[in-house]
Amino acid sequence: MVRRLFIIISIWQSVTTSCITVVGQQKKIQTVRDDVGIISQRLAEDYLRERVDEIRIKETMESLRADGSWAGTDYTSVSNDFPAGEHLKKLRLLAIAYAKSGSAFYRNDRLKQKILLAYDYYLGKKPKSRNWWFNEIGAPQDYLVGLLLMKAEIPERDLRYYSSYVNDLTDNPAHRGMNRVWVSAITITKGCVENNEKLVDKGFRSVASTLIIAEEQGIEGIKIDNSFHQHRPQLYSGGYGMGFAESIASIMALSSNTSFNKAFSVENKKIFSDMLLYGHQLLSYKDAVDFGTIGRNISRPGAIRSIDPVVLEKMAINDRSRSNDFTAWKGHLEGADFPPSFQGNRYFWKSDIMTYHGPDYYLSAKVISTRTNGTEMLNGENLKGYNLPLGTTNILRTGQEYKDIFPIWDWTRVPGSTAVMNQSAAVLPWYLFGSNEFAGGISDGKVGAIAYQHSYNGVQAKKAYFFADGKMLCLGAAINAIRTQQVATSVNQCYLVGETTYGSEADLTGVKLNDSLKTITGNKLQWIYHDGVGYSFPNGGNITLKTAVQTGSWNSINASGSKELISRPVFSLWLNHGTSPRDDSYYYIVSPEHSLEGFREKALHQKFMVIHNDKNVQAVKCGEKYFVVMYKQGRVDLGNGLKLSCDGPVILMLEEKDNGYQFLLSDPIQQQEGSNITINKLLNGPDAVQENGSTTIAFKFPKGGGLGNSAGNYYKSK
Repeated sequence: MVRRLFIIISIWQSVTTSCITVVGQQKKIQTVRDDVGIISQRLAEDYLRERVDEIRIKETMESLRADGSWAGTDYTSVSNDFPAGEHLKKLRLLAIAYAKSGSAFYRNDRLKQKILLAYDYYLGKKPKSRNWWFNEIGAPQDYLVGLLLMKAEIPERDLRYYSSYVNDLTDNPAHRGMNRVWVSAITITKGCVENNEKLVDKGFRSVASTLIIAEEQGIEGIKIDNSFHQHRPQLYSGGYGMGFAESIASIMALSSNTSFNKAFSVENKKIFSDMLLYGHQLLSYKDAVDFGTIGRNISRPGAIRSIDPVVLEKMAINDRSRSNDFTAWKGHLEGADFPPSFQGNRYFWKSDIMTYHGPDYYLSAKVISTRTNGTEMLNGENLKGYNLPLGTTNILRTGQEYKDIFPIWDWTRVPGSTAVMNQSAAVLPWYLFGSNEFAGGISDGKVGAIAYQHSYNGVQAKKAYFFADGKMLCLGAAINAIRTQQVATSVNQCYLVGETTYGSEADLTGVKLNDSLKTITGNKLQWIYHDGVGYSFPNGGNITLKTAVQTGSWNSINASGSKELISRPVFSLWLNHGTSPRDDSYYYIVSPEHSLEGFREKALHQKFMVIHNDKNVQAVKCGEKYFVVMYKQGRVDLGNGLKLSCDGPVILMLEEKDNGYQFLLSDPIQQQEGSNITINKLLNGPDAVQENGSTTIAFKFPKGGGLGNSAGNYYKSK
């Protein structure tokens, strides 16, 4: 009896447990299905924010032909662009007008029939482009909008027939970075159209898979230094990277408070926030992103825009631990100073660029190496961009200095570059791969230096940039060219705003340009002040200052751009090196200053001192810090009885500090295990050996993802 009762109880417990498990599974399935509905609703709300132009909708609706096509749309040509995409753009407009409450066409049955007719025609034709992006991303993005907005009114069988046009491409390993985010978002939308929770979940997980560190150089995505690469080892924190940031933030917000949010781990979110705050933010200023970060997008209107403040609002919610940082960044976009905790110097060793932020200015220098892809010309975009990664600089006070200036630029004079003044030499045929091994930098977070060995288009030079004391000091040495044509180093080329004043060391009062459009050339131009920035040339030089109206079109740099001519007054400043320079050099300082008076005052009390500027060494002192660029093994006398030697190429920062020296150095060729530095001082510290009144220190360079980054230690005097 007892045994029988035990069996009955056991059976009851088993059945009860099974029932509870089934009920739990059903609840979980129902929750996931409900979450698909939530995601669908959020996507629909996002699409329906678009304004409905009722006149345009009526014209588009009435111009649809009986077979579901639009006259004038090319459905058969297979080219690099996608003319048939116009059909999908119109379909998207009609679907939004149909689904948007308050629209004159809201739930209009006649419009619905026309939309379905247009879907039938397109699906029957399935137009193609030679550019894979339109086939796999551009077309599916627009195609799915109408299906999502109207899925409740289309029979399920028909809905699956229409959605069969779109493929889930998240299993393709070739899609990385922004391209993976795009195909993943398409998979999410397709899953919502089909009420397929597994597909939706797969899409979110695919997006999350991009939030890792792409350690290998050449693999696209987020790098360990928080820069972003797309199209080989190419810096793209603007352009693709900005789209990546805005898309990820939106997709994270889309998944919030649903079961799909678990796709994003704590580590995923940290990596993403780090990229935004220590990458995107540091490569931008006010409403502008550094033009060296946007690749071929430079040939598109509006390309240097900074991040959308709405993204920062979303991130303040997505990552509450850093809410204050995102809010401060948003405040800067709205007019506040650059956030104090992020001011200073930053070297991106995976991307060959250095930035320097003050409260109200931004300075940067971008170089190139065999480890980076400098820029690109694809699909007829960025036709004149050859010089873009060749030691170029951004100089920003207002953030408007270069906004859409690119059609009227003289592309032989990209700011910071040393180049041949021949328009054909600026033409970019494809990718620009770096050919120089020497390129590197050092930064302690406050100040820094970056340098590279230039050999492009027949011009050779050693170029270095030093960031300290709120300024950028630029040195060029060993400038040689074998061609008999003019070579110049461009100091700046930006919009002409307000007065321009110039003078010499003996004339600090200066001369204001009476005629705003003028060209002045000579060795007496030792300082110039324009639009909140001072430029000084302590050693003089053959300098040209030009203020003139420049004219161009977007079509001149982008084959698909407008041919309409644009004219604006431009401020240009450059150094002339002659037609066949031999061991020429330059030295100039860029000083962001609120006023001409402030610039004059600081020009009289210069902290920078140039110690060496030749083919072997470029060395500068600022305050108690020495910056040394050594292009090969050798010795350098830094003055005041201080001498150094190294056993290979190195970039080094040395600071006299607390009765000793703080060393910071990096490997500019990223091939050395370490560097032996000898200093004529007796010092104690790690790996230091004293002999004959000197100390030799064996420094080890970082490996793996840190290769190219700075390393150092403090050494106390004996």
